[in-house]
Amino acid sequence: MSEATPTRWLDGHLDLAYLALGGDAPVRDMFSPLPSDHAGCISLPSLCAAHVRIALGTIFTELGGAESDPCAYRAGDPESAHAAGLRQLQWYRDAEAKGKLRIITNSTDLDSMWNNTSADAPLGVVLLMECADPIRTPEEAAWWYAQGVRVVGMAWGRGSRYCGGNAMAGGINSMGRALVEAFDDLGILHDASHLSRAAFDDLLNITDQRIVATHSNAAALMPHSERHLTDVQLAAIASRDGVVGLNLYGKFLAANRPATLNDCLAHLERVTEFATSQRIALGSDFDGGFTRHDVPQEIGGPHGLSILSNALKTRGFSTAEVLGFQHNNWLRVLRSALPVA
Repeated sequence: MSEATPTRWLDGHLDLAYLALGGDAPVRDMFSPLPSDHAGCISLPSLCAAHVRIALGTIFTELGGAESDPCAYRAGDPESAHAAGLRQLQWYRDAEAKGKLRIITNSTDLDSMWNNTSADAPLGVVLLMECADPIRTPEEAAWWYAQGVRVVGMAWGRGSRYCGGNAMAGGINSMGRALVEAFDDLGILHDASHLSRAAFDDLLNITDQRIVATHSNAAALMPHSERHLTDVQLAAIASRDGVVGLNLYGKFLAANRPATLNDCLAHLERVTEFATSQRIALGSDFDGGFTRHDVPQEIGGPHGLSILSNALKTRGFSTAEVLGFQHNNWLRVLRSALPVA
């Protein structure tokens, strides 16, 4: 595929602050190239070298994580969850002050960052809260919106005070319903990636707004976990003009064996079958609790993303469909979801 400029990417899920603060231990220097023997594959320079121009950067908090983990919080303690979220928000602000990234809060910022093709342009970041527990009450959603949060997944795997997660049964409770309504009033985009089946169904019933899954794969190919999306859920996301970001964690692509490039293609084809090619996107989750050795070896990290897009072309996807996967499908959704400056 030939283009006037190098292929650019929009990645729908990267745990930048989590990695920078040592959530995966030890603390990572996100502003310097990674040593060749590093277990991880992302830093801001590695993303730049791979032409990842914009990413949804998470504020990720982990219920019941290790006490030494700056992103963890105690069960039943909204204050510790709030503090963990604030630490990550501050990291993004500090990185922006250093000129290393730019927080995108509106569609004008989005287009400005996307159209900046300078080799030394900072990474554009849309703030995504992964687990809503840092929001102490539904009324506090407006404060987080004012700080720049534009996308929220209400639960991580272990759930939240608001709803069940893919590893904890339960739908959306009354406080969660109020939070969904607050998000809709503010224009916050819903991320369904870690919701339980019941919480996903409840979300569809509570809101008529757009829903995305920033980093999820096809449950038909990985049927033993609620972490992945059923065909019915894929169709529901399509009906709300959402997108589904391909997660490149090997254990979310194939069971009981190393994942391959073909597994990635199979998941994308399944999403396309039930949600159309306008819904496929990237949500790599690179280094989000796994190493570069857990990524399909043909890809290996951001530097190998072009191998994935070239394989799609070989598989029969049109140039427009491949560009949709690389960035255009995310851009369409974000342009619509983000406010005008």
